Amino acid sequence: MSFFYLSPVKGTIPFHVLEVIVTKRLEHLNTILRNTPIEYNEYVIDGSVYDNVGHFTLCIAAILERNNDINNFLLSTEVALFKRRLYSLSTSYDIRCFARKLLKNIRKLDDVFVSFIKPLQVVCQHIYLKHISQHLSCECNKDCTLYHLELKFLHCLEFISKRRVELNNGMAKIPCNKWKEYLIMLFRTNLNHKLYNIKLNNITCDPRINEIVAKVRNSCRGKISSPNSLSCHEVDGASKSFPPCMLNLHLQLRKRHRLSHEQRFNYSLFLKDIGMPVNESIEFWKMEYSKAAHAHSCCHNWEQDEKKFLYGIRHMYGLEGGKKSYSCRNCSQIQNIENSCSEGGCPFKSFGDAQMQQLLYLNENDSLLSQINELKVKHQYSKACVLYLENKLNDSIDCDKVTLNLTPVTYFLIACGK
Repeated sequence: MSFFYLSPVKGTIPFHVLEVIVTKRLEHLNTILRNTPIEYNEYVIDGSVYDNVGHFTLCIAAILERNNDINNFLLSTEVALFKRRLYSLSTSYDIRCFARKLLKNIRKLDDVFVSFIKPLQVVCQHIYLKHISQHLSCECNKDCTLYHLELKFLHCLEFISKRRVELNNGMAKIPCNKWKEYLIMLFRTNLNHKLYNIKLNNITCDPRINEIVAKVRNSCRGKISSPNSLSCHEVDGASKSFPPCMLNLHLQLRKRHRLSHEQRFNYSLFLKDIGMPVNESIEFWKMEYSKAAHAHSCCHNWEQDEKKFLYGIRHMYGLEGGKKSYSCRNCSQIQNIENSCSEGGCPFKSFGDAQMQQLLYLNENDSLLSQINELKVKHQYSKACVLYLENKLNDSIDCDKVTLNLTPVTYFLIACGK
């Protein structure tokens, strides 16, 4: 079996074993998300039955749960796992085995996702050739263009949008130094197809499946948006991965030691959702509001209003009042904040060129700034944000899918996972 997961393994498996497989895979994926050392895990051996079962069971749970956070978690971690495995294929033999297994799986497919399978087949046919696999394992580097494969431009829209391939009569020429990157893009497309296009309503009545879904939901709770516990002293370092809207609030807070009530609420929820525990949140705001306000109209301070601050913070964490745990606002809500130019809101909607250059560290002649302004005119603020993230990471992202489900927390997770 291939770790590309084109089709699930057939057969039966005891339910208690399935539970263990799912639990162990979640632990492994969270290790990848945290970027901590990987330990041996017999349930995630490349291409094994357990590996296949674990992947497809998590996909089934995500499809039935219909939760964007779980989907984003799987997209981030499963793609990262595939990337690690792909780049670990260091010999010609390894590369040819990978291609042979995939070609064998493709031939067995009944229900073919045509727009995705055809380019995958072409790539595998190329890298299966002995002289090419030898070249990829020994000689090919990031600047190599010795070999090319030609695909219809419709299969390379993501690369074309970034001007990373040559176009000739509707055919895109992909050099060998980008083939692995292209395979990663195809894997992401495959996973997106599973999570967002496959319907499984006929199995929701099975209590065993519902038990697995509940297990995934409970296991992912807190880990999806909080891959690491964030302390109040780590915020400055983590801010390098903040989306511009939250980075702006962070910089404003550090400069003035105050935020307006609404923006303090928004920033607190963001910090909560990326992993800051309630005790660290209290310490974080205490440190800032114990300082004198600088050029800000807010008259609150920690010494006078400690009880009010403590209640407000604990309330957001679901520990006071109606015991409801709040979540960070999504991009659409942030973009609709009134009077956002002064302190909060979406920079891609509200900021002028000078403010944008200062916040994003761009110069006035930067082509990225021109592209952002073009999207701003079209009111495509989330797309501009994804474009900035893509350039910052210098890596390919499924722009349409990320834009559709974009939140400040999603942005942070992607920025940290690359």
